Formats: sequence, structure tokens, C-alpha cells
Amino acid sequence: MLSLSLIMLFVGPLLYQWLRRGGLIARGFDRVIMVVLVVVVAFMLVPEAISGLGWIAFVLMLLGYLAPGLLESGVRRAARAFHMFSLLFALVGLALHALIDGAGLAGSASGSSDNLALAIVLHRFGVGLALWLILKPAFGTAWAIAALLLIAAATVVGYFMSSQLLPFAGEGTVLVIQALIIGTIIHSLLHREHVHGLGPGHKTG
Repeated sequence: MLSLSLIMLFVGPLLYQWLRRGGLIARGFDRVIMVVLVVVVAFMLVPEAISGLGWIAFVLMLLGYLAPGLLESGVRRAARAFHMFSLLFALVGLALHALIDGAGLAGSASGSSDNLALAIVLHRFGVGLALWLILKPAFGTAWAIAALLLIAAATVVGYFMSSQLLPFAGEGTVLVIQALIIGTIIHSLLHREHVHGLGPGHKTG
């Protein structure tokens, strides 16, 4: 699942031209991913998190939902003002989120939740595409590729270092990570049109 999640991170940018031109194959692929992701989140992940954590799951999912918006806002401000510190801060936040994704994949590999691993892999398609659409028009191809590589590296580190960072982690820790990731996935589902509007033709005030 780790290798597949890394591949999906780069699939989004590679299909960017198809998505922008509205090709039938690209639109069909994108819609299939969205349908599967909605089903996995609504009928598998959310009930699992609520069952394990109770009302705390709602708080964690809310945090996971709000965090990407704050980070994306930071990236857009950096793009408009070419403020490198703001961009770096936002990318560090996204990398930390990728660490959580990697830890979530490691937890699923140990048998905790195959549903979570599937959702993370599918979510990576949107993450890669969003980064490409935000960074490439403002900073060029090199910066966009560097950001994708940073997210990929953070995912690998989170995956292989999860046991060292959380040596006493039990089911509760896995469920907390899962609830946070569920929130970020819900954010990506609800704001897809907003993200797709950040391409080269997007105008900022």
C-alpha cells in the first residue's frame, strides 16, 4: 500500500492535462475514485472511528477537516506575495500531515484497518493534483516537483519510523490518526471544485 500511495501522489499531476481538457478517460477515472472514496469514508471509516472513540472522534475529524484549509490558505498567500517563508511553513505542515498518512499506512499494514489504507491511497490522487495546481503556476515545475518529493519522503519516513516514534501505540492511537485523516479526506471531497479552480487560469484578487 505504501508504494501504491506514492504512485497515486504523482498520478494526479500526470493526468492534469486530461483533467483540464475534460477528456472522457480522465473524467471517468476521477469520478470512479470519488465514488469509491465517498463509500469508504461514509460507510466504513466514520462508523469505525465513532465506535472506537465516541464523541472525541467528531472533534478529531473536525481538526482534520480544518487543518488542510489553513495550510492551503498559507500556500495561496505565499503564491500571491512570493513570500518564501509562508510557503515553507505551509509545506512543512503538509509534510507533517504526510507523516500521519505514513503512520496510518503502517497501522493498516499491521492489520488495524485496511479501509484506512485504501482511503489514504485514493486521497493521494487529490493531494498530488492540488499541490501541482497551486505551486506550478506560481513557482514553476521544479518547485512543484520538489514539493511532491517532500510529501513522498515524509510518507516513507512516517511509515518506517512509526514503530520507533510510537513504540507503545495501541488501537487508540491508530483510531486517533484515522479520525484526523478522515477529516482531511472529507475536506478534499467538499472542496474539490475550489481546488480545481486554482490552476493557471485562476485569478486571484
